[in-house]
Amino acid sequence: MPYKLSPSRIKVFLDCPRCFWLDVNKKMKRPGGPFPSLPSGMDKILKEHFDTHRDKKDTPDELRGKFEGHLFQDKEKMKVWTNNFRGLQWADREGNILMGALDDLFVAKGGIHVPLDFKTRGYPVKEDTHEHYQHQMDIYSFLLEKNGLKAGDFAILIFYHPIGVDKNHNVDFHAEVIKVPTDKKRALRHFQGALKCLKGPEPKPNPDCEWCGWGRK
Repeated sequence: MPYKLSPSRIKVFLDCPRCFWLDVNKKMKRPGGPFPSLPSGMDKILKEHFDTHRDKKDTPDELRGKFEGHLFQDKEKMKVWTNNFRGLQWADREGNILMGALDDLFVAKGGIHVPLDFKTRGYPVKEDTHEHYQHQMDIYSFLLEKNGLKAGDFAILIFYHPIGVDKNHNVDFHAEVIKVPTDKKRALRHFQGALKCLKGPEPKPNPDCEWCGWGRK
């Protein structure tokens, strides 16, 4: 039976193969708490913000002076590629699908297509914050190339965090832009490793995984 995997599921595989195996093969998901609505609201506003600049064919302030290029202009493709249920997809020879939904897409100098992703945080980024999203950015670059686009070797992460409230009670956010190197071959290795895990027996519990410990109890 072919599998369909996303960056979030690949992340579970990288964290704990057993939790990943149980999630996909046995539909036994890790326990989760309530999902905060603020990040979803911010994501919607930010996409509308970037769409406004797309319509004007100019560069958003966050990127101006940092990267030479423009936002991807095909609105119909963007509707698909940013949809969580459709997104960018690629299938291997056995029909297994790797998919991911972009936040946006930047076209850098030379026609290089660069994944653009928004992250909302409560605090400024740390030196290694972007590393938590490395696998996701690798996958996006890989999928862009597999969909016939000239993909580069980096992605753009924009972290937004609150810095104050003005006299009209509007919350002011600071945007920090980070250029993240990507590796398409690593994305494929992770995908193939995840598939190999799923086709094998249930992995042993991971002593460092709190969910495996919870499950044993």
